[in-house]
Amino acid sequence: MVLTLRGNVSLAETEDGIALLDEDAGQYWMLNPTGAMVLRTLLSGGSPDDAVHRITQEYQVDADTAGRDVTQLVAELCSVGLVEQ
Repeated sequence: MVLTLRGNVSLAETEDGIALLDEDAGQYWMLNPTGAMVLRTLLSGGSPDDAVHRITQEYQVDADTAGRDVTQLVAELCSVGLVEQ
């Protein structure tokens, strides 16, 4: 799965993760450090499994839980139009 930011979306790194701005809608979203790690992994060409692996290495969480979280985050980012697959 390759994710890309939609053309109307800007990304900014913050101390707390990543801020995403939908310039057309004038809305922004904040991703916490874990969500930011997932998004960075997927935007750089990594797979959801790569993101799951990074989460399980960084945090004390099992692969099934991390996998569900990655799937949910990707679905939410797609549904609000911030990224496309």
